[in-house]
Amino acid sequence: ALVARLSVTGSPGFFIIVPAAEKDEILSKIEAAGAVHADEDAFRIVRLEHGKPRYGEDISERYLAQEANQTDALHSHKGCYLGQEIVERVRSRGLIHRVLKPLEIDGQRPPEPRTKLQIGGAPAAEITSAAYSPALGKVVALGYVRVEHAEPGTEMTAGDLRARVRTP
Repeated sequence: ALVARLSVTGSPGFFIIVPAAEKDEILSKIEAAGAVHADEDAFRIVRLEHGKPRYGEDISERYLAQEANQTDALHSHKGCYLGQEIVERVRSRGLIHRVLKPLEIDGQRPPEPRTKLQIGGAPAAEITSAAYSPALGKVVALGYVRVEHAEPGTEMTAGDLRARVRTP
């Protein structure tokens, strides 16, 4: 088996890689030691509570790495590569218009992805993922927020929906 301490949710975790034939036996031993199995819904909720993005959902080709807070994935001194011009332009000008931020939303019903939030009728953010958090008693979400509205506590709306930028 290969075991790696790794967190993709923000909570302590492990990746355990075993041959498929040994999976059930290993899972039984781990659960007997006190570990609790979490399903996809629990994984999603904890990930959003901690403000951790998921590739293909919160991070995609629609967003620049700098907007998604993924600057560790960039190399500014490497030779030619696809997208280098944009990476360098953002680095040299220091200019992005939106940034991925954790949000909290009043109520228990998560909005759909791509729900647009406004401040005073002007575009302020777009939600990428959301889930109700029983532990926090509210909806937690991630979304791309215009940089001028990215401070924690900034309130925005979409119809009756009220949301705020939060600190995970």
